[in-house]
Amino acid sequence: MRILSIVIPAYNEEASIGTLLEKIGRVDLESVGVNKEVIVVDDCSSDRTGEIVKQHKNVSYYLQPENRGKGSAVKRGISVSTGDWVLVQDADLEYEPNDYIPMIEAASHDPEHTSIYGSRLLGQCVFSPEGKLIKSKHRDQKFVNWFANRVLTVFAFMLLGKWITDTLTAYKLYPGKLIRSYKIVTSGFETDHELTTFLVRSNIKIIELPIHYYPRSVEDGKKIKATDFFIALITFLRFRFRRLP
Repeated sequence: MRILSIVIPAYNEEASIGTLLEKIGRVDLESVGVNKEVIVVDDCSSDRTGEIVKQHKNVSYYLQPENRGKGSAVKRGISVSTGDWVLVQDADLEYEPNDYIPMIEAASHDPEHTSIYGSRLLGQCVFSPEGKLIKSKHRDQKFVNWFANRVLTVFAFMLLGKWITDTLTAYKLYPGKLIRSYKIVTSGFETDHELTTFLVRSNIKIIELPIHYYPRSVEDGKKIKATDFFIALITFLRFRFRRLP
């Protein structure tokens, strides 16, 4: 059977990590011929995140020696993964693990050369009164976050020639062998954009699928900041012209 490595970078997520791991455990990937490998990388949390993770069987736990950023936690998780695919799963409850199944099915025809992006915008598609399909933001998502995502879509298209509706999605399914061969440079939220640029420049097919999305607020623990938007722009520029490994 093929293996899906689920890499979960976590920092002070005691309120959600236990529920998330239970939800992942209930996803029946064997129905599509896949086993799960769950990897939690704790980015030096100061709460009970690690204690809660250790209570769950069949979950590999790695503790960062200091808080180094999401990208560094993702990098470590990828390095110890063994799966045919690697999927990065945020430790909160904004995303639905049952969406793993359609993502895997979409990648199964060519797992070494296909990446699947779970688009929150496609997941919010609605029909207008005229019967036209329009892309809508989630009613609970802040407009500024939605708008920043649209700007990044246009910017990435101008640089890479690839239209990606949701460059900021945290659900990205990567070919395992390929992503382990790449040396990640960045250490924060911008790692997503570094990897997107690498995939496009490596001629990996990116397929977007609609996913479920339940946005949380800063008060609920969301950590991304306005400055991360500008870092994202710089990251796309930086890795568009950087020599591929």
